[in-house]
Amino acid sequence: MTEGREPVNVAAHLALAAQNQPHKTAILPAREGAFAARTFAELEKDVAACARLLCVRDIRPQDKVLVMVRPGYELILNVFALFLLGACPVVIDPGMGLRNLLRCVKSTKPDGLIGIPLAWLLARFFRGTFSGVHKKIVVRGNHFLRELRNHQSLEPLHAAEVNADDLAAILFTSGSTGPPKGVCYDHGTFAAQVQMLKKNFDIETGEQDLVTLPVFALFNPALGMTSVIPDMDPRKPAQADAGKLVAAMQKHKITSAFGSPVLWRKIADYCEAHKVELPGIRRIFIAGAAAPPTLVQKLIPILPNARILAPYGATEALPLSVADADDILATRESTEQGEGSCLGKPLPNIDVRILPVCNSPIPNLDEVEELKDGEVGEIAVAGPVVTKSYYRMPGATFDSKVCDGKRILHRMGDLGYFDRKGYLRFLGRKAECVRTPEGPLETERCEPIVNAMTEVHRSALIGLGEGREKEPALVVEPEPNHFPQTMADKKRLAKTILEKLHEHERLRLIGLIFFERSLPVDTRHNAKIHRLSLARKGAIKAKIAQVQAYLP
Repeated sequence: MTEGREPVNVAAHLALAAQNQPHKTAILPAREGAFAARTFAELEKDVAACARLLCVRDIRPQDKVLVMVRPGYELILNVFALFLLGACPVVIDPGMGLRNLLRCVKSTKPDGLIGIPLAWLLARFFRGTFSGVHKKIVVRGNHFLRELRNHQSLEPLHAAEVNADDLAAILFTSGSTGPPKGVCYDHGTFAAQVQMLKKNFDIETGEQDLVTLPVFALFNPALGMTSVIPDMDPRKPAQADAGKLVAAMQKHKITSAFGSPVLWRKIADYCEAHKVELPGIRRIFIAGAAAPPTLVQKLIPILPNARILAPYGATEALPLSVADADDILATRESTEQGEGSCLGKPLPNIDVRILPVCNSPIPNLDEVEELKDGEVGEIAVAGPVVTKSYYRMPGATFDSKVCDGKRILHRMGDLGYFDRKGYLRFLGRKAECVRTPEGPLETERCEPIVNAMTEVHRSALIGLGEGREKEPALVVEPEPNHFPQTMADKKRLAKTILEKLHEHERLRLIGLIFFERSLPVDTRHNAKIHRLSLARKGAIKAKIAQVQAYLP
């Protein structure tokens, strides 16, 4: 690595952190006994030992290796060891369900598997899916750690020489609005993301980060931040114990934390109920779904010294823009009137375009006319943090990428526009927009209006019918203490909701309200609602209601 230049291989960032702050803790568990805390110097030695072990097991540069280990220390250890060797880790969210997980493995055709015993059993049971996996390394707690000790050496192991456009990792999307897809991350994209985080969020070496989404722990060694692994199941953030999370924040002097709106609401409710403040936190990130203004308002007194940030992005491209508490509250009234959630303004070197809505590929940007400020279209982005393709999915790549002659733009699949003040506004997913006889109806046109009601926890717009144009309806999840217990209660609450919606001309098309105790959401963030599955359930309910109307 040339003196003064940023390393291209992500693993080289760990070597720099070990050199600059060798005795600073790199990773530790919030739950005692989960694993031994490691300094940056110790983690670097562990990663080098792991890389030597993988070499003995025939893992080679450019091998694609499926990593199915416990989040936290084991994940960071093995992924950085693969980076160090120039191999390509394949990371699949286990919370997406067995069927989707197997589909992801089959589409990737990995060369190797590093996994816990359960992953080994899975590979043996589904031999056809794992047929290409010829190199298998089992990670069995203390046994694996003993193997690492046998591969310790005083000789440094330098990161493999790589180019910026060499494949670094394959990270799968959550599949919340379609089948999960493997996103190709090259080393240059990772390096650009590290620089984007450093320059735009004032992240300093020596900070303490509470890691609620395991994949984000991969950035911390490059940022020189301590990763504190909380006592929670990252696959089920909605079931996390807020008391344990708050205790971890206090005990380990957390300065930075990432979480979905669901997770931050649990923390806010706990702090409010127990009169707890968290003055040591410098910044929090609310991501995975739009940050509700009510949640931001609730967090402000709890986090008196923190920047409350809502970054916008996706697995394919992040971060793209960021809204802070002031931005979200300044646009609160318009958001709650159906004008779209505030995504802030694009970050430096990020180019955001609004393209006409269409479901067909756009091979070249010259073939479409970009929309003006105020016009709603599909958000497309370009920049150094934007990935270029999906792995072994040329059709999906062709559908989602646009070329402007010089760069590749990624079509986000999100609807939005730029308002008069230059804020990017989010109106929902393109796939979840309901076509009606009077034009398209976006989810964010109506849901925030209903969500602002005290009786409502959240809601989801769905379309009913078999044709291209559908009947819009709303599925509502009331707050637990407001769930209607009788048919008369349901009618009263439905009438109140419809009256609220019908104050807006475009929303008078909505005439049906369904109630659910809990809306189905994605496993990664517990925030993105599965509206398409709700539409199928709503269609069944509507047919039952029609039949009941004719019964004596």
